[in-house]
Amino acid sequence: MTNEIIDMHIHFGAPHDAQSGCYWSKDFEKTAAYFAMLLLTKSLFKRVDINRLKKNLLSVINGSKHVDKSVLLAMDEVYDEKGQVHKEWTHLHVPNRYLASLARENGRVLFGASIHPYRNDWEEELDFCLENKAVLCKWIPSSQMINPAHSKCADFYSKLIEHKLPLLCHSGPEYAIPTSNEKYNQFNNPKYLRNALELGVTIIIAHCALPYFWLLDVEYQDDFREFLRLFKDAEKWGWNLYADVSAITGPLRLPYIEKIMQQIPPERLLFGSDYPIPLSELSYNKRTNFFAWLKFVTKVMFMKNPLDKNYLIVKEMGFGERLLTNAERLFSLIRYSLA
Repeated sequence: MTNEIIDMHIHFGAPHDAQSGCYWSKDFEKTAAYFAMLLLTKSLFKRVDINRLKKNLLSVINGSKHVDKSVLLAMDEVYDEKGQVHKEWTHLHVPNRYLASLARENGRVLFGASIHPYRNDWEEELDFCLENKAVLCKWIPSSQMINPAHSKCADFYSKLIEHKLPLLCHSGPEYAIPTSNEKYNQFNNPKYLRNALELGVTIIIAHCALPYFWLLDVEYQDDFREFLRLFKDAEKWGWNLYADVSAITGPLRLPYIEKIMQQIPPERLLFGSDYPIPLSELSYNKRTNFFAWLKFVTKVMFMKNPLDKNYLIVKEMGFGERLLTNAERLFSLIRYSLA
């Protein structure tokens, strides 16, 4: 164990590119997240292509002084319950093979897979990801149109359990990647992960299931309440439950931070940024002295590397040092070979 600091939640995306297989939809180009990505990658008034986006992302990862490694997250296409792919329902696709190749080429990149459990060839795809040292599997139920409690997930869960590969599942509101069916928004509630936890799947709840716009996210207050209930039940039943603190720096998420610190065991929290989703220096801060706080905010505001910014802001919140290295411990448990 090297106590490496791992940012375990970083997104990648690109417009249609035949060689990599990446694409995004016209609806994705209408989201606030899309324009934020253009701004952060310095592409707002320039031609957006995969090479530009890749170069910018790798410069951020390689230029970080505080983060040792970063998990890049793939995003599988949408499949229906018959196992058929639907590109017309898919708003962001980042193939596993492309991100696996980036991880092979760069020692500071870790491969975060994404495999839709309804696809007919899910087992072959999961085998490929394990062979290429994926450290997790990522789902966004609303965007990928997945019901985590569906019976079609059972065999998929069995293989995740066998290999101890964590499932990173988005919870709470999703404003970055659209859905092609609004009814799937309900499946972002972590209550749909109970069956997987009971079976023995290692689950990471992304963003601690936090509402994004505080009380204005009326429909998602129960997601956070269920998040807290799940951790109480996890302690009782010994479930393999974790959560990441990615995108926790938004100022409207400030009211939830102390509850997380008080009610979630520190060894169950994982460090992440959600880059290139924007962060805010005006987030929760444990400092009580105004001038000390202002000095810190000013320091962070002028930092250039966004991963280092997120590192310092989250560290200043007071979660403790182990938050930063919990991901390395969790990933070390993965069984890539069962021989």
